[in-house]
Amino acid sequence: MPETPETHKRITKIQKDVEELKQDREDAWHLDRERYEELVSRTLSGDNKAIALYLEIDGVRSLKEISEALERQDRRIPRMTLWRAEQKLLSGGLIRKIGKKNQSPIYEKKRWASALNMDDYVRKLISE
Repeated sequence: MPETPETHKRITKIQKDVEELKQDREDAWHLDRERYEELVSRTLSGDNKAIALYLEIDGVRSLKEISEALERQDRRIPRMTLWRAEQKLLSGGLIRKIGKKNQSPIYEKKRWASALNMDDYVRKLISE
């Protein structure tokens, strides 16, 4: 289907509207930062294994690859504990599944967590 000047204008307007909506959403995240920090601290508080898993999730490596990387760093997490931590992060709303690699799920942090740089907040929680 050939693109007409009118279609091009409509597509450009839609793209602009989407970018504006994304920016508005990100602004709202920053205004509600305390709410998200509370969610993260409530979900992760007192669970060092869940914290370690959360900090390793990058949207690229599978859970098995993360487990192997932690083991190489002498921070091994037993399989059932890793599964419990994974479920805790999922049910807490901190991560989402985006795919599979070799029968192992791949997770990424929610967009708000990346936008608000929650990794630094979690590291600060650990140090306290």
